[in-house]
Amino acid sequence: MERNCKNCKKLLYAQQNYCSHCGSKWVEYRLTPRKITAELSNRYLGTDNVFLVTILGLLRYPEDVINGYISGQRKKYVNPINFYLISLSLVGLQIFLLRHFAPDTLGMNVAEITNVQNNTGQSLENFTDFFYDYIGAFTTFFLPAYALSGYIIFLDIRKYNFTEHLILYVYVFALVNIVTFVATPLMIGFDIPYQMVSLALTPFIFLQVAWYYKRCFKLDIQQTVLKGLLAIIVFNVIFAILMIIVIIIAIALLFFFNSDLLNTAAAH
Repeated sequence: MERNCKNCKKLLYAQQNYCSHCGSKWVEYRLTPRKITAELSNRYLGTDNVFLVTILGLLRYPEDVINGYISGQRKKYVNPINFYLISLSLVGLQIFLLRHFAPDTLGMNVAEITNVQNNTGQSLENFTDFFYDYIGAFTTFFLPAYALSGYIIFLDIRKYNFTEHLILYVYVFALVNIVTFVATPLMIGFDIPYQMVSLALTPFIFLQVAWYYKRCFKLDIQQTVLKGLLAIIVFNVIFAILMIIVIIIAIALLFFFNSDLLNTAAAH
């Protein structure tokens, strides 16, 4: 019996369970908790696990994942937005686990905080809570800066536009988030500080970006090292400019909303 694909509306012939146009599976059964669980299991835990395939692809053949998405491929790998959102969810779960089972790894040692003067200790605790509550937002905030640095250092090649460089870095930091999450049992078991893990991953981030540049832009070793070092320099310049802008805005807001406080401080 002929029928139309429920996703793209293309014609499906009898005994055809997958659409030849979009690749979607023909589904006739009613949804039940068991069916939903089976679908999720097949997609994310089964042999056709696109999440695991995406991770392995980013480690071995990043150009296949990144260039594939840019050129229109959508079924083989998890798209960058979903991949990044999954990684942020894992980061949130990691922070939750560390807060409840190993708060010292996040610098939340209550005993040490109470040894500091009350006001300072409370400020430190509030800052720590704020930082880990919005750690995903901080990472996301700097993604355009990374993309801009990549766009600038590849002006001589012009293979990617700014948005396509952004896609590359979304995959980069999504994978970093996932690797950080995998380290959670070690952090809890051996009381390893979160900051130490982040610092240890810095060389991994540099090597990962260099590897992506090499594969996606077909660079030789010398070009890869040069572009990687230039990316660090350009990003730090952009980061410094952003920080100056943030400080100026913060001072302006402080002056606007707390002019009395500034006048009191100046008087002293």
